[in-house]
This record gives sequence, C-alpha cells and structure tokens, in this order.
Amino acid sequence: MPEGGEEEEEELDLPHSLRHLGECTFFDDGTAEGELPETVSCFDGVFYNYFSIGMDTQVAYGFHHLRDEKPFLASGPLSNKLIYAGYTCKQGWFFTQCISDPELRGLRNIIRLAIKRMDSSEWENIPVPSSVRAIVALNLHNYASGRNPWGNLKPEYLEKRGFVEAQSDDGLLEIFGLKQGWHASLVMVELISAKHIAQAAAIRIEIKGGQWRDAFMQMDGEPWKQPLSSEYSTFVDIKKVPYPSLIINGGDR
Repeated sequence: MPEGGEEEEEELDLPHSLRHLGECTFFDDGTAEGELPETVSCFDGVFYNYFSIGMDTQVAYGFHHLRDEKPFLASGPLSNKLIYAGYTCKQGWFFTQCISDPELRGLRNIIRLAIKRMDSSEWENIPVPSSVRAIVALNLHNYASGRNPWGNLKPEYLEKRGFVEAQSDDGLLEIFGLKQGWHASLVMVELISAKHIAQAAAIRIEIKGGQWRDAFMQMDGEPWKQPLSSEYSTFVDIKKVPYPSLIINGGDR
C-alpha cells in the first residue's frame, strides 16, 4: 500500500496485520493518473477474510475508538448495537439525502478501481457504481459475523455477468459494494445481495489526491484511518500471497 506525499502528522494506529515499511519505490505499470513522487511511504499486510474501504469502515472506526476510550458505554450487545446505530446516523450512512455535497455520497469520484482477471497480467479498469459508498474485497464468504453478502447466485446470472461460482480455493476475490445503511442491513440479513462489481485475481484501488485528508479502511474487522496526500494518489494493491495457509484434517489418511 504505497502512499505518496506529506509525512504523517501523528503516529498511525494500524491493525495488527498491517505494518509500516518506511519509504520505498512504487512501480507504476501504467494504471496511475498524473505524476508520482520518486519515493513513497509503504505499508504491507495480510488479510484472510475481507478488506473494505468507505462508509462502513468509517462507522466501524468510530465505534471501535469509542469502545476503547469509554468501555463502560459498550457493556453489552444491546448497548453496542445502539452505539453502532448512532454512528451510522452521525456519519450519514443511513441518511444519505441529508448530505449536501454529492461527492460524499459515492466513492467513484475519489477512487479508481482496476483488476487483473485470472490468468491475465493486464490491469482492467472497472467502473464503480455511483450509488456505492463502501467497497469490499471478499476472500472467504464470511463477512460481518458469518454473512455471505455476495449471495448464492443463479447460473443464468453468473453467465450474464461473466462470473464464476465463488469458491474458497478459486484464487479469486469477490468485489461488491454497499450503497447505504438500509441496503447494508438488508444484505446482512441476506434478504438481498450486495452490489456485485467484479471477481478478480488482483485488485488495485487508487485514491485520488485532493481535499480528502484520510481514508477509512478495514481488514478482517480491524479498522484504521489512513492519511492521504493532497498532491499524489494513494494506492492499495491486493494480491494472493505466494504461499497460502492450509487447514489439514488430522483424521484424513
């Protein structure tokens, strides 16, 4: 995850699965827009379940920090749900129409999404739907306490969209979007599926430099606030590790 531009003004509170590598050289293979600095600040990490960016992560970040600072408020499941619901409203997750700036409603005005398909070395730009306010890259079909937001898709739909049936060992990530709080709630109870975007062997998310100072990200339930550059884009590269972990059944001979 290279991030170009200014030095971070405060120490980052990174998740356990992410580390700061210091300065490094970012190799651009033609997907970036505009100029890039000679050296960038790089981060490296591993997730097993999912990575997400956007409004859902901002809500999770606020909830986690309040729980850490005032644990007496988050004393049980009911109070946790009430606090979480309060953050969703405060951040505009449910009441999208109350936000006056249209650029705050969707991600496509601030990010570019590119993927590599299976057995391909070329990056392909993928349009982000205008209604999407959170993007999730799903590795295992176990999101938010066991939900399957990608859904069990019918063969006709898979063929129409150019998808394959999702498997845990297929080497593909499912990329989907969440539009707003009500949409996410219906997805979580599996009444509807999430907004299907793509299936990919590798993902590159470019967050454009500008007025945005931070981006909220999350890996396997651990949210953090990533500082952004006002001059240069910030990139998130997601790819399969060369040596995946395996679960071995000791009863098999």
